[in-house]
Amino acid sequence: MSDEPVEVVAMGKKSRCPDHIPALKAIKKIKRSTFIVADIEAALYDDVHVPCVVGFLVVKPGEDLASKSEYYIETYFSEDNDFSISDFKKRSERMMLDFIEHLAAVIGKYSFQTVMRKHKMYELKVYRGNEKKKLLFRIRDSYLLLPAALNNLAQDLCPKLGSKGTIPYEKLRIEYLPEIGQQLLAYLKQDIRLLGGVMLKAQEIYWNLYKIDIVDTITLSSLALSIFRMHYYDPKSWPIHIPTRNQERFIRRGYYGGHADVYKPYG
Repeated sequence: MSDEPVEVVAMGKKSRCPDHIPALKAIKKIKRSTFIVADIEAALYDDVHVPCVVGFLVVKPGEDLASKSEYYIETYFSEDNDFSISDFKKRSERMMLDFIEHLAAVIGKYSFQTVMRKHKMYELKVYRGNEKKKLLFRIRDSYLLLPAALNNLAQDLCPKLGSKGTIPYEKLRIEYLPEIGQQLLAYLKQDIRLLGGVMLKAQEIYWNLYKIDIVDTITLSSLALSIFRMHYYDPKSWPIHIPTRNQERFIRRGYYGGHADVYKPYG
């Protein structure tokens, strides 16, 4: 038998998919997008964390959040609901429904679409209408884009907004909510303000350096790949090939059951 490596060829019809990762063209976007930051706190009820307060803030590029009144931060508190609802979970549901109904009053009929990977939701898209759907906004986890503690990010990116507040976590139980309600709302508002400031500054940095709006990416890795493909990747000289299914299976079988790496001696 020959010791020469055997070429692995694609089987069947020629695929319409590209054989390498294409570069990204510079976007035609001329300005950064407005976005919404939101936060939610939960109280312990029957050993389950149940939402008790939620809020959001609309953030526009170039805004000075330090001078923006807290009245622009809209909040909902479960204990502000009718106490004829004796069950806390139902009051929590009523709070969330009030929030959803507020959006429904603005956007009318709407539908949802999720982006899921391995039982983890990366994005929730909200559309207006059912047939001719128009994308209204996306809900994402900011930690997937900026994976660091909020207080540390705020100190580095927007120190003038102050530091993250504190709440007595041992009192995050339904029996203490009337007592700590105002403190909890103040804590939530400061978190929302800090998150807005962090996202606003990060958006400005990446836009000025790479003309990429971070609100168009879901995770930090997708942001890094977008920057690479748009500014540094040369598919003509150094293409990153996409293996066919047959090639991918061949490579995977080579790794299955043990190490099959190639090491080049150095020195």
